[in-house]
Amino acid sequence: MQNTSIRYGRRVLPSVLLISNQTSTARCPGVVAALQELSASSEIGDVSVIHAGVGREPAGIRAERVVREVRASSADILLVLSLKDAVSDMPGMARAIAGRPVLYWEGDPWGRGKRVSDAMHAWMELSAIVFSVGGEPQSGLLRRVGAGDVRLIVHTYDHVLFAEAERSFDWGAPSASAGFVGSNLMRAPLISGLPGSWQRFTLVRRVRNSLPGFAVAGPGWPPGWSQGAIPFADQVPFLRSCRLLTNWDHYPATRDYTSDRLAITMIAGRAQVSTLHPGMAWIPAEDQGVFTEATVTAAVDRTIELAALPDATLRDLGESAHAWARFRMSHRNAYRYMLSSLVDSVAAPTQEPWNRLPTP
Repeated sequence: MQNTSIRYGRRVLPSVLLISNQTSTARCPGVVAALQELSASSEIGDVSVIHAGVGREPAGIRAERVVREVRASSADILLVLSLKDAVSDMPGMARAIAGRPVLYWEGDPWGRGKRVSDAMHAWMELSAIVFSVGGEPQSGLLRRVGAGDVRLIVHTYDHVLFAEAERSFDWGAPSASAGFVGSNLMRAPLISGLPGSWQRFTLVRRVRNSLPGFAVAGPGWPPGWSQGAIPFADQVPFLRSCRLLTNWDHYPATRDYTSDRLAITMIAGRAQVSTLHPGMAWIPAEDQGVFTEATVTAAVDRTIELAALPDATLRDLGESAHAWARFRMSHRNAYRYMLSSLVDSVAAPTQEPWNRLPTP
């Protein structure tokens, strides 16, 4: 594992190389913008970007290109976004990194049903700090496969993709009594999918049977249940077409985890019901429009209870959610938080939830 004792003092502005898991900046504009803002404010040095996402480029050619571009880069710090198997030549990557500190962001939950690949093992070993969106048992799993310093980070919204939603709260005229966004991976009850898949299916089925006008977006659902998948960048119009949102996460036993739907739903200005994972000291309060429940039955009951509230009450909850999430839950703060772990000139965000995350 990398030496985590490296720090850059205030007199040194280290340059940063972002290795993204997307095919272009257009697919992760808020990440690039967040780093460029830190550079423009003289908190870090120059920023450069390599895109390593899986697209039309053949896997072998992509691996050769990424390794070659990392080797050619003179950046001081490498910030790597959840690459997993995107680069197959990990011995070549290790030589190209040449001992420079790596900050690795892991944005997926891990556990039963998902195998940690050899490439991801190598990334864990190469990283000075791994920022994981889930605590135990995920953090323990990442340590067992090579990570040394594993720290919690929360999912944030892309403030460029969702700039219009960030700019102002809009209640509009929602037509759906409630909504759900997500995939269905359950094929046989309790024996297929990921942990939480059966509970997710049960939540959607029960709410659908109990609440007229319930809208679902996402792949894998039985015919007639869902309007189908929606592009990531087009979530806000669907969210705003609903009076509130409900959700059940995969890996519900993972400490402190939420998907990116929590932040995106908040910035869309909607109240939501979601999974109460262990921990969760950082989660916004109910008066910020976030209601967490430990069981599917409780989540269904809370969804139906909230759906019975008048529009004015749900509007106020949605506006509170938007006000709380605005700026603080954007990529600006996530990348500030990560880089502050190595760079003294980058001030860590001090407001909630950042000041409530566990620290080493």
